[in-house]
Amino acid sequence: METISLRHTNDMHSHFGPWPKIKRFLLKKEPANGTVFRFDIGDAIDRLHPLTDTTLGKGNVAIMNEANYTAVTIGNNEGLVMPHRELNHLYDKADFDVLLANLVDEESNGQPAWAKPYQIYQSQAGTKVAVIGMTAPYQQTYQTLGWLPEDPEEVLNRFLPEMRKQADVVVLLSHLGLPTDRDLAKKYDLDVIIGAHTHHVLPNGELDQGTWLAAAGRYGDHVGEVLLSLDDQHQLQAVSAKAYRTDDLPAEAMDEETVAAIDQAGVEAEMKEIATTYQPAVTRKQQASDCLKALQDFYHLPVAICSTGLFLKDLPAGPKSKYDFLCDMPHTIQPMLIQLTGRQLLDWLMEYEEKASDLVDQRIKGSGFRGQVFGQLLMAGLQKNAIGEWTYQDQPIEEGRTYAVATLDHYRWLDFFKMLDEAPAEIRLDVFLREMMAQYYQKIEEEAVFIPAT
Repeated sequence: METISLRHTNDMHSHFGPWPKIKRFLLKKEPANGTVFRFDIGDAIDRLHPLTDTTLGKGNVAIMNEANYTAVTIGNNEGLVMPHRELNHLYDKADFDVLLANLVDEESNGQPAWAKPYQIYQSQAGTKVAVIGMTAPYQQTYQTLGWLPEDPEEVLNRFLPEMRKQADVVVLLSHLGLPTDRDLAKKYDLDVIIGAHTHHVLPNGELDQGTWLAAAGRYGDHVGEVLLSLDDQHQLQAVSAKAYRTDDLPAEAMDEETVAAIDQAGVEAEMKEIATTYQPAVTRKQQASDCLKALQDFYHLPVAICSTGLFLKDLPAGPKSKYDFLCDMPHTIQPMLIQLTGRQLLDWLMEYEEKASDLVDQRIKGSGFRGQVFGQLLMAGLQKNAIGEWTYQDQPIEEGRTYAVATLDHYRWLDFFKMLDEAPAEIRLDVFLREMMAQYYQKIEEEAVFIPAT
């Protein structure tokens, strides 16, 4: 009999606190008569952390190299918080394979150069394990960045038959979410699905129509292991899965120092990078007003909307580092140009009026970290006239016309304003709010310095 250990992590989101324990678990001794394969199922990175932000994820890859991963797939955080070029180079120094079968590079109309759709690994006893990776196929957002996501079922229909011919065991690294994993388990001949994306924990795995599902939560709160028992003919005889709480794993004397060093390296690197030479201090209240101006400038449009709750700290006087902006606006909020009918725009404005007093202190949950409270909605180019009608650039809003508004994707993802869900919108996924604000302050600084003499 042979034992194969599949050790796995997912949705770490740059939470390095549990990393020393997780690394020891991943690197622990192999089982008797066995082989270990190590996998990460995506969203290892999160630009909330200064090391990830300043290295654009390459610092995470270097740390992951320490744990001798066999392969990883990407999550939406790797895929959607990186400009196209940066994702193309994220794994340049990775000591592991990147497996990603359902994302096409629009530029080449082919497989990304840095990833394989699947790979066959061989155990010490000669068992062949086929491993395929897939990520959540966000159609609209990925296409904005030059990637074309494919439907997971179409991908499995294409690759699974050839994988089955070549391998004894088939494993899916799935950053697709638990509902999709359960659906695929019912439809396809997969031995193991190691899941992610929906941050679920399966403490003892889940057996569904002959397929074992495993998952290890989020933020490193768990680390997982799937044990496969095979006979001498490489036939699967038994499977067990377990997600271990990292709090229950033994600590060692240098763990806190190791994590502190990772955090400090990120802080020091970001503090050295100047985001803008703009000199005055900027209060949180002033930033909200400046955000309107930055949106107007970014889209060359006089009509803009933003909210006060997005800004967590005052910006200091003097040149401001990337770390200053990260602490103030850590979220991955991005500029959005939305096209609304007059009816939709009026519905948004009137619904906000109804909810305004509640939204001032409304805590924000979900959709990543997007500020602590909603705050107050500020507007430029939208106001009421003397008879109480809403106007767009001083003209009454007509229900049948289409109006452009420069704003933020924040409002599209929240549950407060449903009329924004289906409206046509261009989201600039290559720019974060904090980067747009830094660019705006830099432009002010340069215009102040280089005003021509009259």
